Amino acid sequence: MSTNHQSGGGLAAEPRAGTRPVLLQRGMKLDKTADLVVVGLGGAGACAAIEAARLGRSVIVLEKTASGGGNTAVSAGNFIIPEDADKAYAYLSETFALGLSEMDPEAVRRFCEEAVKTREFFRAVAPEAELVVSGHANFTKLPHAETITKYSVKGPATGGVNLFAVLKGALERLGVEVLYETPAQELLIVHDAQGAAVVTGVEARDRTGRRLLIGARCGVVLASGGYECDPESLDAFCQGAPLLSLGTPANTGDGLRMAQSVNAALWHMRAYSCPLGMRVEGLGSAIPFHPSMAGFIWVDRNARRFANEADVDLHACLYSVNHFDPVAHCYPAIPCWAIFDERARLSGGITHQRFGYAAVIEGYAWSRDSSREIAAGIVRKAETIRDLAAVIGLDAAALEASVARWNGFVRAGCDADFGRRMQRPAGEKETIAGLGSRRLSDVIETGPFYAVALYPALLNTQGGPRRSARAEVLDRAGRPIAGLYAAGELGSLWGTVYQGSSNVAECLAYGRIAAREALAGADHLAQAGF
Repeated sequence: MSTNHQSGGGLAAEPRAGTRPVLLQRGMKLDKTADLVVVGLGGAGACAAIEAARLGRSVIVLEKTASGGGNTAVSAGNFIIPEDADKAYAYLSETFALGLSEMDPEAVRRFCEEAVKTREFFRAVAPEAELVVSGHANFTKLPHAETITKYSVKGPATGGVNLFAVLKGALERLGVEVLYETPAQELLIVHDAQGAAVVTGVEARDRTGRRLLIGARCGVVLASGGYECDPESLDAFCQGAPLLSLGTPANTGDGLRMAQSVNAALWHMRAYSCPLGMRVEGLGSAIPFHPSMAGFIWVDRNARRFANEADVDLHACLYSVNHFDPVAHCYPAIPCWAIFDERARLSGGITHQRFGYAAVIEGYAWSRDSSREIAAGIVRKAETIRDLAAVIGLDAAALEASVARWNGFVRAGCDADFGRRMQRPAGEKETIAGLGSRRLSDVIETGPFYAVALYPALLNTQGGPRRSARAEVLDRAGRPIAGLYAAGELGSLWGTVYQGSSNVAECLAYGRIAAREALAGADHLAQAGF
């Protein structure tokens, strides 16, 4: 049994997708046919379908949930639109170097060239959408960081909900056929003269469980998201346990397995966007730890600090906690504990809660002063640090020593262990940490004292089928699999070091690219005699 999976999510049981492709043979009747079939209605799938419809081609979208949205809807809804494609390429290339990650230069350059056109895309398909600046480059010291600007769609809800509402509205105006509660199960294939698979459609199940065979003349775009809620994939590709999720429970690795069933190569399987999160029983996902307080530290099960808590890249927190202790045979920092005092609790809270399935879709609002969570036992409370250690099962002397050492660093103005800054320089924008003020560090000395368990909580996975600059899914020999394309989180371009808001930007850009490239190809069904 998996140790990684967070239970919950509310999706009904369904057949496991992607176990084997279905060979399309003479005599088999296709229930529906379109030029393009898109699997998944998140940001990438919506953009692929919109682009196909704008080109005057027929398209069918298969969505496993009742309303769609994917991780796009539960994200903060930010996306980058670079001012200059060449400068953006230079900047983003350096993020791959920082993370020692595999990069496809041609694909990244294609993304940059398409991303600068995103504003024009919105003007064309959703002129009512008002784009507002929401941030800038995460890594301000990299060359040409000034060309990176984050935008979101202005609206009455959170950014991701606003963005998806605009895309869904464009789909409806274009008359795109969307089959909700119709999960894709397998790829339909024929074999070419050399015996290689050619993707010609999708086998799906409708809401009654009836099998549907849906033919795709030109191609199938897999835009079904990642595997952050699939226990088997987590065990295979992620180090650390247990892992929670912040994203949609619908991301269960369906597209990953479907691509693997036709011999797709994989890449970026060790790259994730993974903050730390807090478990609330009964919710379909975690709540992000995104504090505005300064007086807190993280400690592991040995009651020791292990990281720079304030300057850590929000998206890369998994890498701070997934080290395995080969002597104690455990992950000592999963879960870890955030330790803070009364002054910190009242100074602004421990989560901004601007993203995630539980907050956006399920509507859970963490109380500003954590009083509700204290009453529920999610946040633990004690009058002294020693008593707090007993409440959470840590060594009292060790926790007292860690807090005292931290307080000494704050008073001295220097964190000698991990280099955590005391405050942000005047004029420096908030780039990574969630802290809302200049003050990044403070003492922990005013009782009562508090602790909350923190787990790595996947916002999304980057890995999946390797794809070309044309969005083609590649096989293990590096050759395009005819008729199969991918976009968005599934097989993302991005590696270990992640420029925030690039995943949504990739959905917007590569959804369009995938549709255009697929529709420029041959009619595979006609060639197969259907």
